[in-house]
Amino acid sequence: MDPQSIVCHTCSGVLLATDSRTYTAQRGRLIVTNGYCTCPPAAEAAAPDTRAQQQPQDERLPSGQIPAAMVRA
Repeated sequence: MDPQSIVCHTCSGVLLATDSRTYTAQRGRLIVTNGYCTCPPAAEAAAPDTRAQQQPQDERLPSGQIPAAMVRA
């Protein structure tokens, strides 16, 4: 088994396997010494975080006013 194919080039951690048969003794030793890859998945890294853009901005209220969402009916 080529260790370069199972080790992340960025963080040197062991990449997750898609098949349980690839978990060999050599892979186990690499996991113990290097740990698993901690890099974000490629799809997550490529997509920008749009949650902050979609949330409404806090509006400043004059002191003493309670936001309508906090008033009990």
